[in-house]
Amino acid sequence: MPLFISSRTKNKLAPLCALNAVLVLATAASLPAFADQQAVTTGQSIFAQYGIDEDLPKLGVSSLVQGEHLVEHIHRELSIGDKLHQSNVYLVKDTDAKGNIDLRIKYNKSDLDEDEDVISQIENSTRLQYRLRHWAQSYDPNSVKAHDKGDGLVEVTFNYSKYGLPQDIAYFRFLSVKVDVVDGQPQVMTITNNKPFKFDGVNVESYRQDIEFRSLNSGKLIISEKLVEIKGRKGKKPLTLTETVKPVAFYDDETGVDILDQELLTEVSDPRYREEKVEVDRVFPLMGDMVRQQGIDLPLPFGVSIAYRNQDMNVPTNDFVIGGIRLNEFFDPTDTFATVSAESISLRGDVNILPFWNMFGYVGKVNVDANVDASYTGKLGQDIKDTLNEKAPGLGLGDKFCEGVSIVCDAGRLGVPLHLEYDLVGVGTTLSVGYKEFFASVTGTYSLTRLEGADDWGDGVITVQPMLGYQLVDYRAQLIAGVEYQGLKNRMQGRVITDSVEFDYDVGVDLDSWAYLAGFNKQIGKHYNLTFLYNKGETREAVTLNLGYRF
Repeated sequence: MPLFISSRTKNKLAPLCALNAVLVLATAASLPAFADQQAVTTGQSIFAQYGIDEDLPKLGVSSLVQGEHLVEHIHRELSIGDKLHQSNVYLVKDTDAKGNIDLRIKYNKSDLDEDEDVISQIENSTRLQYRLRHWAQSYDPNSVKAHDKGDGLVEVTFNYSKYGLPQDIAYFRFLSVKVDVVDGQPQVMTITNNKPFKFDGVNVESYRQDIEFRSLNSGKLIISEKLVEIKGRKGKKPLTLTETVKPVAFYDDETGVDILDQELLTEVSDPRYREEKVEVDRVFPLMGDMVRQQGIDLPLPFGVSIAYRNQDMNVPTNDFVIGGIRLNEFFDPTDTFATVSAESISLRGDVNILPFWNMFGYVGKVNVDANVDASYTGKLGQDIKDTLNEKAPGLGLGDKFCEGVSIVCDAGRLGVPLHLEYDLVGVGTTLSVGYKEFFASVTGTYSLTRLEGADDWGDGVITVQPMLGYQLVDYRAQLIAGVEYQGLKNRMQGRVITDSVEFDYDVGVDLDSWAYLAGFNKQIGKHYNLTFLYNKGETREAVTLNLGYRF
């Protein structure tokens, strides 16, 4: 117990004050789910009535969904301030019999702007499009409306879905779509923003996408041209970005080859063109594609984070055994307690093994300041006084002893300050599920602590955090509430070693294993997230702040 711990005691205090120093929420892995089925049916019926394929909204996100084997040309112009950057590249997509995609960027180096890393930007954009190729519920079925303009022209409008949007393209929730349908054939799809938004360091004021359609001889509807125009500001400088995407050729095992632009196809076939392979497949999370096909967004699979925790505890006692001797008559355990304040810094690494299962490990440092307020009964001094008086009656030796050493004979309180530093290691796992804005998760950890300079690690302690949460979809934030369990023992046992004495201690403590928790998690861009957590229980109170990076 802290009353008897020296600077060389074995590590027994740490589990009381620092075990959950690195319990970090995994709300970024919680799963939003599907739209209301009645609304889905209504949206589908309007699309079907006017000859709109359900995959049509996906073309605003990814033109790669048009075919398994295709060639596209991209012309890109970026103006920042008074500088203009222009580049031209080709995308070549091939799909094997097992559905594996081989995606390559082909280019003439002279067609790339030297001051802009166009290949990396297009590679990132293309990798995202690959992830979205099976994005199931891309539109909000509640927003689908049809407006008959007469003369065979119908305008079908809708918004993109809030649910399942990857953080990379979360700005799509600010976009509205209008499809012009003439005699049952989509002609043009126009996508515009209904409010400003931030994306990739740019304050976007105006976003517009115009997609023109045409039909192949086979009857397949394809994009004839896709024009994206973004206007805004990057820092203090005005920015304009335009991208024009044109299909060059489609290859189909059944219908053959459709060449839309022979000149461009000849150009991209030049063997002198350079080639960059886009690595689109990732091992983790396992079964990730299966989940994305259901319209569910997944966080990036790997993460690192740093956590700070400050925890205060009141530790009441109920029993003192020192060196095998029970000392409750000398120190009142029911009136003795320790106040403990612990600060910790820890570093965590994690991976999403499955879409709903995260594993992590962590290391850290813990600084503990404790003060033991012990209630001394005075009985030891009184026993010595009575013994001396009995041995030499009439001399009053016992009375004189207590007069000279009153602190031993008089009841009172004894304060013992302590400062200890520990190493911390542990592993943990999180399981999570979700439905629309709601989610639930449970996090468990197993932690070990060791007094700095010591060789032995203390007993492991298990902690569990069941949580419920609500997602603020438009703000990419989650509100969290739940409880926290710390599997601490009701006995603190150890050995004190000093230069002159060595003894065992066994102290009973009254600790409440459960505490309430509340907090929030905020996603910042597509890589960062910030988590704040507050714990409150009968014997402990803590705050945790965590900054994470996913990749």
